Amino acid sequence: MSWKIFEGMAEEYDSWYDRNSKIYQMELSCISSLIGGNKESPCLEVGVGTGRFAGPLNIEIGLDAAFSPLLIARRRGIEVVRGMAEELPFIDSSFKCLLIVVTLCFVNNPLKALKEVKRVLRRRGRLYLCFIPRGSPLGSEYTRRGVRGDPIYSKANFLMREDVLKLLTSLNMLPMRECHTLIDKVSPNFICIEAILP
Repeated sequence: MSWKIFEGMAEEYDSWYDRNSKIYQMELSCISSLIGGNKESPCLEVGVGTGRFAGPLNIEIGLDAAFSPLLIARRRGIEVVRGMAEELPFIDSSFKCLLIVVTLCFVNNPLKALKEVKRVLRRRGRLYLCFIPRGSPLGSEYTRRGVRGDPIYSKANFLMREDVLKLLTSLNMLPMRECHTLIDKVSPNFICIEAILP
């Protein structure tokens, strides 16, 4: 279970955003450009971690399988819930908005997790699904680190943009808009797709 790696390193994981503030700010701006004034409450972030995205984006509820990151997220004013992406502990049609940021690559069953997302979203609800694409400069670097035994990236299974779109369309979720960040000015290193549940 890849989420267990975050239990003992919540503070170290959280400090990554300070050490890499330029990348973090670009990713945050990308997501914010999609959500804009469209965010409807209630909104949930699956894989909230320490709340680095839910906090500034004013997302009220955050779910994570690892307990120690949730303690930090709660300090950031987020209502936290412990649970698995593949078995969301919420009733059907609970949310108008759902955010997933670089979490799908760590879940055991991405399709099952997205089926759960569909179940808890209300009709016309919006999913903001953000990921580091496999084969991108950043995705390739993280994959190399994983092969060398990095405790976090060795557990990641990065997806191609086409894989993510295929998952969404298989669940009849309609991709509407997307944004991305460029580090090398050529290839997207971070993609965020807005999809709507018809």
